[in-house]
Amino acid sequence: MKLRVPAIVLAVHPVGEADLIAVLLTAEHGKLRVAARSARRSKRRFAGGLGAGAVGDAELTARAAGLWRFEEFAPRHDHAALGRDLTRFAYVAYLCELTDTLLAEHHPEPALFAALARGIARTLAKPADPRVLRSFELALLGELGHLPAFDTCCVCGTALGPVDVAFDVARGGALCPAHGRGCSALPAVVRHAAIELRAGEMPELDTSVRRRLRELTQAAITPLLPRPLRSVSFFAQLAALPREAGDGSAPGGQPGRGGGH
Repeated sequence: MKLRVPAIVLAVHPVGEADLIAVLLTAEHGKLRVAARSARRSKRRFAGGLGAGAVGDAELTARAAGLWRFEEFAPRHDHAALGRDLTRFAYVAYLCELTDTLLAEHHPEPALFAALARGIARTLAKPADPRVLRSFELALLGELGHLPAFDTCCVCGTALGPVDVAFDVARGGALCPAHGRGCSALPAVVRHAAIELRAGEMPELDTSVRRRLRELTQAAITPLLPRPLRSVSFFAQLAALPREAGDGSAPGGQPGRGGGH
């Protein structure tokens, strides 16, 4: 059965001289590993080639057993900006690798598909913005069932007002005074920013809030990873290049270059 569905390319793996195994994220069928025969030779079926972060419409042939076949891909965006800007390239690589690493196959995730497509589109259209990374990380944690609690106590469910509260990612997030003794405090402004970013908003954030958000999301994500992400090491390589002073909000804690991570 042939299907034509919106898809995001998460990764590609060469096989032999011309074939590829591609990992796609689709809204309807979740993450899929698909076989693209002669993909590296066909400029008609795969115009512009296939690379992580490509968003478009994929023609697939569903199979009862084995890999689905990847017949054709029509990109929706011009990805030339990624080739001209290493920081934006690193952002998209991180978003795709994180998704590929943590999502199981064949589980539809329409909300996450929309969040990833939105994050890639924003990164293509504008300078690299660390809020895009934080927004997607929070969306991914939510879909995986690992989003820390921000507005209620993760132990007893008590509603928490707009004040600094005890916070422990390992225990599940925000804690009321009765359950948070001995835990470090999370500023109310950071909690509020996390809630807005999780909802897809892009609030103005100062350097200290961006740093705390990055520390928070990484504390929640790192225990879920089966291995270190290669894209994070690429951020480290970027940090070694001549740069303006950054805010340290890249995944893994690397300083930002230019627009910051």
